[in-house]
Amino acid sequence: MACKKGSNMKHPRALAAVMTAALAASTVAPALANGGGSTNTILLITGVTAASIPLVVNYNHKVRAKREEEQEVDRRQDAYRDWFYHKYGYYPTYDQFRQWYVQTYNTNP
Repeated sequence: MACKKGSNMKHPRALAAVMTAALAASTVAPALANGGGSTNTILLITGVTAASIPLVVNYNHKVRAKREEEQEVDRRQDAYRDWFYHKYGYYPTYDQFRQWYVQTYNTNP
């Protein structure tokens, strides 16, 4: 089973773009505030950083869970292929594996 690494890279890029835009805006803010904007800049950067942490943590959690799920499917496929080969003398096709997987686990691999 092929692993789809990098298939969902839009979210980190969007997050990086938002963070870059926020940091760029924060560097312009002090110049527009006649020197009194450093507190506002600090608060803005702190707020953006604090708001982005749960997004990054949630994204990483989902990536890890998906990777573990794919590894488990690969492990099951390898075990079934070995068992099938020892029983029948040839390796099962993907359709045979899929039929067994759906029948056994009640979900598509």
